[in-house]
Amino acid sequence: MNKKKFILLPFLALFLSSCLFDTDDDGLSSWLSDQGMPGSYKVQTVSINDLNPISADVFMDTLPKNARSRGILGATSGLSHDVVLDFGLDSVFLARLSSAKSPKSYLKLQLVDSYYMSDYLPSDILPIEEDVKFDVSWIISEKLSSSNLNKITSITDSAWFHDLETWRPQKSAETTYSVSIGKKDTVVKGKTQTVLVDSILKIEMPKALVEDLRKNSGNRRLQLRLSAPNAEHIYRFYGPGNDLVYPRFRMELNNENGDYVEYKSVHASSISSNREDCSDCLILHSGIYDSLVVEFPSKPIMKALSEFYGDEFPYSDEDVRQAVIMAQVTFYKDDSKGSQELNYPIIVATASFEDSADVSVRRVESYKLDKDRIAKSGHPNTVFDGRDSISLQVTSGMRDFLNRAHDGRTFKMMMRLDHSILLDKDTLFYDRSSTDGDTLKLSNGETVKISKGGSIYVTFPYFDYARYDFTSIKDKPATLKLWLASKRGEE
Repeated sequence: MNKKKFILLPFLALFLSSCLFDTDDDGLSSWLSDQGMPGSYKVQTVSINDLNPISADVFMDTLPKNARSRGILGATSGLSHDVVLDFGLDSVFLARLSSAKSPKSYLKLQLVDSYYMSDYLPSDILPIEEDVKFDVSWIISEKLSSSNLNKITSITDSAWFHDLETWRPQKSAETTYSVSIGKKDTVVKGKTQTVLVDSILKIEMPKALVEDLRKNSGNRRLQLRLSAPNAEHIYRFYGPGNDLVYPRFRMELNNENGDYVEYKSVHASSISSNREDCSDCLILHSGIYDSLVVEFPSKPIMKALSEFYGDEFPYSDEDVRQAVIMAQVTFYKDDSKGSQELNYPIIVATASFEDSADVSVRRVESYKLDKDRIAKSGHPNTVFDGRDSISLQVTSGMRDFLNRAHDGRTFKMMMRLDHSILLDKDTLFYDRSSTDGDTLKLSNGETVKISKGGSIYVTFPYFDYARYDFTSIKDKPATLKLWLASKRGEE
């Protein structure tokens, strides 16, 4: 369901605090002081239960993505991920191709070894064995002058991505490739090392593409698209922005003497297509910029605050009695409604809609840590964690909402799936170094040994291309909890 296309900025900004959640006055006073508020303020809570949204909509991001650094190809969790590559072929090559007896062409993609060899990669990911059927489509340009051929490299990614939104291939054909990815131990200079086996996907292109190229002469531009909607996995590869490991179009002109020509991809893009069959479901996908916007009415929130203060709220356009220390929305969730690849909890990042110069803008919500709760049951803002609820902080948005609530506006928040969390009960919540060498228990139950001085990562550096169904938001009410500060002794 494509309602709107947009890209969100990265969400996860972390602010370390724990005293807010403490019950002792000394701890709270210290925390208020750190925030620039008088320690004489008293913090009280207001909970609004049975809060039903007036709207909830998913906005799927299907725009072409830049794969200059890394790209993905394959299918998983309700999405198909295509790759489009751009090559400039010179006249000398095409002249040689036209006279070659039995040429074969290949697309070579170098797998991202730092992902497949990561110590944090779940043990059941590798090996991968499958026969993948690729749909290959292409566009061959008219003859180009030498100067225009060279200008392909100067085409901006944004301009090229815009053209890809209306992909109209000249021809297409199918090819099948047997994927086999695994690890093995090998001895290098007397030391045993674990290496990635078959780290290059060398996919033979259809004969129809070779024959189509043989009909052409002069300088040409080749745009090549691969799709594997029935693949059981996604494959992560390096893009053309990397030295030595970039995507290559290879034409073997003579197998007997090893005569071949290779071209580096000039541009690369990954394009995701929705394969979900439920148009009314609130399904978010991670790895792309899908977003879920939930809108709540103002009336039940205003009613709860009026009861809390003992009179109408707000009583004027400038009702400043409340200082929102924190605001948190809790939703029901069901992890069985989702699917994922890496088997780690996934952080749900949030933003709120606020006014800025009379224009509604999205603002990233910061995340304050409840260290006691995290140590006991993990971070509250994740899915695939075994719990039946998720709590998301919306402090900045609620401050703006309450300050302007006199005009009857609604409260809107946004959610999207972010990175997987490796250490779900880590109360520091930032990457750091191991001084003594630690054995860590990861959030999927596995353990990993960190070498002395090595890095401890809190989140996995690569996205889990997962899906999560939040449709229950429509049917099950949420709870909004507000932490409000007022002057002590003046209740």
